[in-house]
Amino acid sequence: MIEELQTAIACESAVTMPGKLTEGQVMAKAHSSDLENVKKLNCWCGDLTDVSIFRQMPTIEVINLSVNSITTLEDFAHCPNLVELYIRKNCIGDLSEIWYLRNLRKLRVLWLADNPCAAGDNYRLSVLRMLPNLQKLDNSMVTNDEVNRAMEHGDDLPPPIASLRWQANGHIAKDKDMRDSSVEISLDETNVYVPFCSKIREELGLKPLPVDKLSPAKHRSTSKGRNANILTAVLTLIKELDHDTLEVVANACKDRLESL
Repeated sequence: MIEELQTAIACESAVTMPGKLTEGQVMAKAHSSDLENVKKLNCWCGDLTDVSIFRQMPTIEVINLSVNSITTLEDFAHCPNLVELYIRKNCIGDLSEIWYLRNLRKLRVLWLADNPCAAGDNYRLSVLRMLPNLQKLDNSMVTNDEVNRAMEHGDDLPPPIASLRWQANGHIAKDKDMRDSSVEISLDETNVYVPFCSKIREELGLKPLPVDKLSPAKHRSTSKGRNANILTAVLTLIKELDHDTLEVVANACKDRLESL
């Protein structure tokens, strides 16, 4: 009886305690003694802001964090077995946060509605362009026709600014795309991402770009800032392409240049 009461109190605190989701709260809520054994977790309406505990939970399959105060999707990038993510009514402001979910091959259900990032007119198609394997988005089934339209009309989202800033502060990149290249990045005194982009361009045999074309901080509210983010992503991902796909990219670039 005493043990049941203690468990009930722990479970209640896991939901009501604001701020950081802790290992103890997770295990109490999931009735588990090991994080790796937790497959499903429901922390709905807990006033949570820090859910970095999911970086230690690669086997988690279903997460419900709706009605909290979470601002980023970065922590879920460490959950390769995630199938369903419910994060409705949080504080995710940048739709580029979807980038953190792009390598979750098993993800089939995402509920992101009622976040600030979901307010745009092209929100749904942009999400599906980045996550075409979704079967359900915001409680609406995804059709093949919709995915096809997303590939054509969805926005090409750049990496999150926070992710680029994290990479630029002397860390080895965490995502597989970056990790394989083992590029170490540093932030220079002008607060631009020159070392990162320059290193990649050097490896590709390209000439370095002027500093003013590589500074998302300087042009954050302009089209140049967005272009800098996209350029960073393109130069990183292009290293993963084989000969045939590089030819496709080369032809697309040629056509684009001719059209300009």
